Amino acid sequence: MNATKKIIATFASVAVTAGAAFAAAHATDALETAEQELSHAVVVKSVTAAADGWVVIHAIKDGKPVVPASIGHTYVKAGMTENVYVPLTGEYDGDKVIAMLHVDDGELGVYEFGPGSVANDKPVVVDGGPLVSPISIDD
Repeated sequence: MNATKKIIATFASVAVTAGAAFAAAHATDALETAEQELSHAVVVKSVTAAADGWVVIHAIKDGKPVVPASIGHTYVKAGMTENVYVPLTGEYDGDKVIAMLHVDDGELGVYEFGPGSVANDKPVVVDGGPLVSPISIDD
């Protein structure tokens, strides 16, 4: 490969990498969920995260999310991810749970938000409240 082609290939590679980094850094946080059948996991249809974080599932009691306790969580990278599988490790009553997006800002790759510690991995806040999306569970 001659020097001109190498320079063009290098610039193209840098542009693609920079474009992907820019898109991830400027992603708008969002969650999309859908009704699903009861199982030992839920699937969040799509997650858009401005930074690496967690999709956390909270039970609902008396119409409100049970926090800081959660009944399942899974790690997501910055950007958009579809069909995010979240295993449920806790119990819930009723026909609805809440998916909530949290940031990964403590020990990287370790979910730390919960009873006894809410200093790290806090919920993503959009328009003054946590970013949530309800999931209806069909028995």
